Amino acid sequence: MGNMIRNLAVAVLAASVALPAAASASATTDAVRRPLCGEFRLSGDHVCLMAVRGQVRVNLHVQKQHGHDAAFAAGYMGTGGHLWLERRHGGRTQTLGRKTARGDGMVSMGQDSAVYDGLGYKARACADAKGGRLRACTSWH
Repeated sequence: MGNMIRNLAVAVLAASVALPAAASASATTDAVRRPLCGEFRLSGDHVCLMAVRGQVRVNLHVQKQHGHDAAFAAGYMGTGGHLWLERRHGGRTQTLGRKTARGDGMVSMGQDSAVYDGLGYKARACADAKGGRLRACTSWH
């Protein structure tokens, strides 16, 4: 009986060493989804894009300001998460206005921090949870 238990213990130990560690559930199951903005669309938006991954939700709002498109971001990512805009032009991508969520974890980069999204420029909104986990970005506009 003792040998059988010892052999079983060795087999279990060998199996646990031989098997690769499973990836965390959030890394494998929380793919970025891009649903419609729905209730998060603002009245002045002519474009609203959304990305969701786990607890992270981010919106890109595009509105006309002085005849030009202006893009800004809003999102929920939990306390300690981050929200930022990315702007691409001429093959170069810039990260703009990274903010850290405090309190209830909601952040808005309102019209005061809007970026020009004109000819040749593309913009998207991104957010992540505390520690850089669960990063989500909208599609480029």
